[in-house]
Amino acid sequence: MLTFPSMPLITAKRIPITAILFLFIAPLIVFFYASFVFNPANMGNPVLYVFQVGADLIAMSVMLSLWLTIFMDVFVAKHHRIHVQHQDQFMDAQPTIDVFITAAGEPDELIEATVRAAVNMSYRHNTFLLDDGQSAYLKKFSAERGVYYVVRKDHQFAKSGNINHGLKLSSADFFAIFDADQVPKKDFIVKLLPYMAREQLAMVQSPQHFHNTHQFIAMGTAQAQDVFYKYLCPAKNISNSAFCVGTNMIFRRSAIDEVGGIAQVGHSEDIWTSRLLHEKKWKTIFVNEVLADGVAPANITAFFKQQLRWAKGGLSMLFLNNPLTSKNLTLDQRIQYFTANMFYLVGFSILIYISFPILYLLFGISPLNSPSSITWLAHYLPYFALYYSLSWLLLGRIEIATISTSIASFWPYVLACFTIVFNTNLTWTATTTKKNKNQVIMGWIWPHIFIIIITILALIVGWFELKNFYDTLITSIWAIWNMYLLILFVTGEKRVLEKKTL
Repeated sequence: MLTFPSMPLITAKRIPITAILFLFIAPLIVFFYASFVFNPANMGNPVLYVFQVGADLIAMSVMLSLWLTIFMDVFVAKHHRIHVQHQDQFMDAQPTIDVFITAAGEPDELIEATVRAAVNMSYRHNTFLLDDGQSAYLKKFSAERGVYYVVRKDHQFAKSGNINHGLKLSSADFFAIFDADQVPKKDFIVKLLPYMAREQLAMVQSPQHFHNTHQFIAMGTAQAQDVFYKYLCPAKNISNSAFCVGTNMIFRRSAIDEVGGIAQVGHSEDIWTSRLLHEKKWKTIFVNEVLADGVAPANITAFFKQQLRWAKGGLSMLFLNNPLTSKNLTLDQRIQYFTANMFYLVGFSILIYISFPILYLLFGISPLNSPSSITWLAHYLPYFALYYSLSWLLLGRIEIATISTSIASFWPYVLACFTIVFNTNLTWTATTTKKNKNQVIMGWIWPHIFIIIITILALIVGWFELKNFYDTLITSIWAIWNMYLLILFVTGEKRVLEKKTL
């Protein structure tokens, strides 16, 4: 006999007392740093100072939005409940649901595992494999398992087009979506579908979780998202701004029909669809329970493609259809969408921060002109540690892989911005030949390699033409730290860590 939850699990994981204390200290640290940087009396090279101010404004805005969201999580979300009545009657009526698995050329064995798990989920449902990869093996496998195997003539609008094509073949009241690498648990449907007893609810979203955290790049990706799913997403329930993350969710078919289907964009259809639903006054919730097990990007190409796709989705909304201008969103929703999209501008901040120590060592120029390097360091170090200390306090640790991948992500973020502003497309062709594979990888990491090489040159020049011992020493440590993080990333594909469960 199936049992159903009586109350949505929407709150965050328990936040340590030290993290709560951090919430009160963080604004003071930011103000302490800002009082130094934004003081014109401390201006050094005027051009670099403009870049310094711009980079800090972006970084501080992102940090402020993170701080506010966590603050809401601690002091409001734990008292916030969404009451769903008549769940038993709703489920007794046996609402129909279809399950869509989207595929686009992933390994057959990966997709097969997801299909097997989807078919075996409790509660009666139909399973559709929407295969843009058109695998002959998966077609046969689907027929053997009673799975509807669906292909289409063209691949227009990528994943969103694939799902909308599948919706033409489905008539269920609700539908779930899984990426090819997200293996659902047996109780996925029975845990989430009862929340749809609330008639205004268009979507119920559960987190992504990754099991391959023994791989360096995957660990960095997974831990960063762990903070997002455990602490940020639950807080979005307060303002009805929980948005789709592309997989592990259930949609109400009538709600999607009302907004014209899944948003027809080539990337980040998830957040665009969520916004369309919110503009039509539909409700969404995030359920803070892991109900599927996935695979995080473990190599450079997969990681950068993922980050580029996310950044293009966020920045295209920011620049082309800014949520702050939407009259159909609430003020809270506008702010949540705006801050989520603005995050990807940190790529410019990271690149600027990496460049400063190199420029000082090569040319002796600096954006700031403080009485001593110790004065600058006293203001900068607490601010630098602020973001990563929050992750450490919330998760109990901070992996070097997380810092390394976050630093390395500047390039897809910058690329995404330029492709949106100048309306250009980037095409990366995956191939199985070693030569072409190396060419693809170098297409992503050449800026990182260049920074590593120029940092080594700058260190030689800086110490050969020594200007100030202490300034050069501190700047060299900063440059070496940045270089070390980039080296860890570009060599990270083959690095295996002790396997951990997040």
